[in-house]
Amino acid sequence: RCAVEILAGRAGWRQVVDEAGWPRVGQETPDPGNPGQLLSLWCVEKLYDDHLHLLLMTNGTVERDGTRREFGELVPGWIRDPVQAAAWQIGLTARQYRETVRRT
Repeated sequence: RCAVEILAGRAGWRQVVDEAGWPRVGQETPDPGNPGQLLSLWCVEKLYDDHLHLLLMTNGTVERDGTRREFGELVPGWIRDPVQAAAWQIGLTARQYRETVRRT
């Protein structure tokens, strides 16, 4: 996990996913809780001995240098929708997450 985080910090999560050859699960979709950003889900079973997916998302907070940090978080493999994965992380249903509004 630490090695992947270091690689992602240098190359970006998209490049790590592309080079690893992990298959996408579902469609990349706009993040309802983070307007202007996307969510994507990737199957990383070959990396772990468990049925897991990797949710790629972008931080809603802009960094001091004006960039936004990308994150990859593991979610259970039964989740097949990126919005459902983002919702699961914070204890919401996909419907509840779709109704969230980001306040600045």
